[in-house]
Amino acid sequence: MPPTLADQVTISSEVLFQQVASESVLLDLASETYFGLDEVGTRIWQLLQEHSRLRTVYETMLDEYDVEPAQLEQDLLKLIGELADAGLVIYGQRYAAAEASPS
Repeated sequence: MPPTLADQVTISSEVLFQQVASESVLLDLASETYFGLDEVGTRIWQLLQEHSRLRTVYETMLDEYDVEPAQLEQDLLKLIGELADAGLVIYGQRYAAAEASPS
């Protein structure tokens, strides 16, 4: 199942993160595979280190970048899917109950 904004993300303990200027490199120690991130991808990774909820990452990115909400959601979820496919993160454990609006 593809990721959604209702998911939480856990970064693999096998991943090393190294920022170089505005970009970064992720190294999966288990597979010895490198994964490069541009400036925006690096910011998303930094936010994932602080917040496990994709909704929080999304809302922070909306505040920080001049981007259409639908485009940001699409790009964020695509990146999370790619990171998960590479074994760098795990997503799931939806917190839909926390998203429910008060009645």
